[in-house]
Amino acid sequence: MIRLRPTDGPRRFAPEVIQSSWMDCGPAALKCLLEGFGIPVSYGRLREACQTGVDGTSIDTLEEVARRCGLDAEQQLLPADHLLEPASGALPAIVIVQLPSGATHFVVVWRRHGRFVQVMDPSRGRRWVSLRGLIGELYLHTTALPAPAWRDWAGSETMLAVLRGQLRALGLEDGEIDEHLRVALADAGWHPLAALDATRKMVGYLVRSGGLTAGRPAARAVDTFFHQTLREPPLAPVTVSRPYWPVVPLPGESEADTRLAFRGAVLIHASSRRQGVQPHEGLPPELAAALTEPPPRPGRELVRMLRADGLVAPAALLTGLGLAAFGTVGEALLFRGLLEVGNRLTLLSQWLQALLALCVFLSICLGLDVLNGLSMRKTGRRLEVRFRMAFLEKLPRMHDRYFSSRPHSDMAERCHSLHRLRLLPGLGGQLVLGIFELLLTTVGLIWLDPGSAPAALALMLTALLTPLAIQPVLAERELRVRSHSAALSRFYLDALIGLVSVRAHGAERALRREHEGHVVEWARSSAALQRVSVWVEGLLALVSLGLAVVLVFGHLSRAGAQSSSLLVLYWTLNLPLVGQKLAQLARQYPLHRNVTLRLMEPLGARDEMGDTPAASEDAARAAPATQGVAVDFQGVSVVAGGHTVLEDVALSIAPGTHVGIVGPSGAGKSSLVGLLVGWHHAAGGELLVDGAPLDGARLERLRRETAWVDPAVQLWNRSFLDNLTYGAASELPASLSPVIGAADLLPVLERLPDGLQTSLGEGGARVSGGEGQRVRFGRAMLRSDVRLAILDEPFRGLDRERRHELLERARERWARATLLCITHDVAETRDFDQVLVVEAGRVVEHGEPSVLAAMPGSRYRALLEAEAQAKAEVWSNDTWTRARMENGALVTAPRETPREDTWAEEAVA
Repeated sequence: MIRLRPTDGPRRFAPEVIQSSWMDCGPAALKCLLEGFGIPVSYGRLREACQTGVDGTSIDTLEEVARRCGLDAEQQLLPADHLLEPASGALPAIVIVQLPSGATHFVVVWRRHGRFVQVMDPSRGRRWVSLRGLIGELYLHTTALPAPAWRDWAGSETMLAVLRGQLRALGLEDGEIDEHLRVALADAGWHPLAALDATRKMVGYLVRSGGLTAGRPAARAVDTFFHQTLREPPLAPVTVSRPYWPVVPLPGESEADTRLAFRGAVLIHASSRRQGVQPHEGLPPELAAALTEPPPRPGRELVRMLRADGLVAPAALLTGLGLAAFGTVGEALLFRGLLEVGNRLTLLSQWLQALLALCVFLSICLGLDVLNGLSMRKTGRRLEVRFRMAFLEKLPRMHDRYFSSRPHSDMAERCHSLHRLRLLPGLGGQLVLGIFELLLTTVGLIWLDPGSAPAALALMLTALLTPLAIQPVLAERELRVRSHSAALSRFYLDALIGLVSVRAHGAERALRREHEGHVVEWARSSAALQRVSVWVEGLLALVSLGLAVVLVFGHLSRAGAQSSSLLVLYWTLNLPLVGQKLAQLARQYPLHRNVTLRLMEPLGARDEMGDTPAASEDAARAAPATQGVAVDFQGVSVVAGGHTVLEDVALSIAPGTHVGIVGPSGAGKSSLVGLLVGWHHAAGGELLVDGAPLDGARLERLRRETAWVDPAVQLWNRSFLDNLTYGAASELPASLSPVIGAADLLPVLERLPDGLQTSLGEGGARVSGGEGQRVRFGRAMLRSDVRLAILDEPFRGLDRERRHELLERARERWARATLLCITHDVAETRDFDQVLVVEAGRVVEHGEPSVLAAMPGSRYRALLEAEAQAKAEVWSNDTWTRARMENGALVTAPRETPREDTWAEEAVA
């Protein structure tokens, strides 16, 4: 995006921001509003902030963020037909619209232009919508208001000005409008003013539908209906039906304390920048980073990478291009010379010498072209390799929050687009060559005919400046096409990964419809880009040809037909061709610029490990000598998407302690352990590990000393052996048999066709869920120097007896390490050193399991009793049929002999 110069008022055209996923319309609309008032903000950082401390789906939060970022913004509820009235002053604004699917969506309604409205839709880009069309898209919210409050609002100067304008549009004269308003305002109640507005709305509908004519017929209708409505009771309107009324009284309300149902559009109106406010002061770190991050400059980054090998190669390439341009102009001069001296070459030897000189000259020109092409190709490869190296070096240092806030398909499209960078030097070389040729040809024309200098300069400037002038327009439309292309790739990825699930749930039609909507938007944006390109190229060709005709006829009128006239004609007609070539190159520039911008966004992302390697080594040397880690939560809170996930967690875990973490699903157990591996950061309080804050190098070191078993751990589409040893120490044990046996992987290996070399498929598709968990467990057991073991539902998908056995092996393996185990098997935690009970984002109990279990009224004891009761009810109830899977077959047990220790916990009614 382009950094805007500060300004107090809004721009004429809204900045275009395309959302990256369907959940990002809030951040995209907010960025558009801020940059429209000259407050630059990083879209990537804003999206990350909306994944953590800010709820990007809440209009209340967006209003607060807009104000804290320096805008004078206010949330309003306006009647739908008041929103677009100039007298209301409601634009520009973030407005909620309703999609055909029923979902709500944020758009920016920027400015009204006659009968059309300029709308920046984050899902489609800038578009022009008719007034009635936009009103039909608005999401209308109904709220209850006290009658006096609505009467004060409707009687304000602004709302009366809107009503005056609407009545004037029907053809009423100012005297008639004043009389109607005098009657409506004479009564302090809500009914007369609401009756006038309802009458205006009904008559307006009759005019638009052709039932009435604007002017005197409409004025008489307003007068008749208004006075008749005043005589009707407020609770039972007859003349004007309820849909036209701006407010209606709620049922059962008394006249003394009437409340009105008010329905209108919800919006955030921004009027100006707040004076004397520094946007980045007092903001959360994520929002402050979004405002203070400098805008990306792809040109500077590309020049920096090209200069990494020195200036010799670029200077040699530039010199070669200049010589090639001279050669192109020299060919025309040589052609003219041959025509002039052809009659003077009488001897065969003279002809041979001339042909030899011509061949040498053309060979030099060809050699320059070949050398320039090879040099640009080599430079392009180096540029691509440097970007790839920078990308690969950056990925491990990036925070997980960056990837979780973006669709996988969007990141895949960025990586795939890297190959386009190798074309950049070739594009730049052709551009430089075209400019040199344009300048030299213009100089040659002025040299041949000084009187043609004005026309020649005008032709050159037209061919040179037109492509530069259209760059912002092309860049904006090309970025829209690229963003829609990245959104489309999500469907292809989802279809490949989730094909079975899509078919199982019958979701093909829903997926097809959503895909169709993206295809339509992609086609529209592509057509808009092509349309602008064709118009510009056509206009450029027309203007250039006209100037060329003026130049040629001017030369002939001044000098007549001479030997140089043919050269003047050739160079004159060549200028428009060079201009068209530059225009075509200009069409390609936005594509490469946007690709570079999208690649630079990850490169500019904040590093998760902020410390230097030297600091990492110091942290390693300062590490305690104990085997396990000491963990201390001091009033820690975690916020995700503006919602509090954990609140005021205060507890200490001694080194080498085995802790069981229990609680209902969604209580915040995984978020609690996620703090230790950096998936979350404390929004409040402090997290200490070994007595020091967990940040930078300490987090990096702790990750190297952590064994993590979780169903979310990735299994790769590689061999069983590669998956097992992934992330292990550089020196593997001499034999993997002990680990394979401890993880109970031998039965898995026996059924795999190629043993250790069998590919497990994408995400471990060739093994079951329980087998995949055992592979993850074996991978964790191969890690050396483990000081922290995190087990998050580590053996999900296995029967109870095997879960118990593998858990005991894990505790024995990491006996001296600090072990945190999240489980729904509450009884398994009775042998742990400590147990935590997490509910609603709080640690409600923690202590020794035996003490908590013996304590009357404790939550831990209640969980134990509930688990025991559930088991007893299931296993003693004859209405359940017990079944287990054996070798791919479903085996049913007799009802009279259920055995909990041998039969799986799965019950079929």
